[in-house]
Amino acid sequence: MAKKISFFKSLDKLITEIPVSEIMVKNIKTLKEDDDVQKVVDMMADYSISGVLIDNAHDYPVGIVTEGDVLKKVLHKKKDPKKVKIKEIMTKHLFTITPELSIGETAALMKKHNISKLPVVEHNKLVGFVTKSDLLEELNDIYYQNARLKWLPLVFVMLLIVIAILVFMYINK
Repeated sequence: MAKKISFFKSLDKLITEIPVSEIMVKNIKTLKEDDDVQKVVDMMADYSISGVLIDNAHDYPVGIVTEGDVLKKVLHKKKDPKKVKIKEIMTKHLFTITPELSIGETAALMKKHNISKLPVVEHNKLVGFVTKSDLLEELNDIYYQNARLKWLPLVFVMLLIVIAILVFMYINK
């Protein structure tokens, strides 16, 4: 029984070491901080996304605007989205990660800092975007793949028994 547990623990370790670059969104929709909030609303509606990264002239993320930001800071206060600049409502000082960071470390970072969206930056350029949903989808796929692996030790033992029987029959011929 202990070997089975260690087998799955080592498998879990391998799974969480998958680099975030394998699951990140690479086709990122961004806007500039001097754009108006209406552009954010339009982009969210057009692409069915819940957050828009705001980057600078060097393609480095400087902020993010989420649905919550638009609702609380613009619509709830009855402001005109066409007259409010993104820089007035965006969340600044983003955490960023590198593409090599593992999905396990990414999930831990998101949990620790209560973050649901993380820009992925390489050489000071935005190269991707990962969300809790992306992580959950990947981990769910891995879970279902691993659920099939639970039969692997049994199949292996059965195979060894069949081989032993065949060897025994061959020797006793």
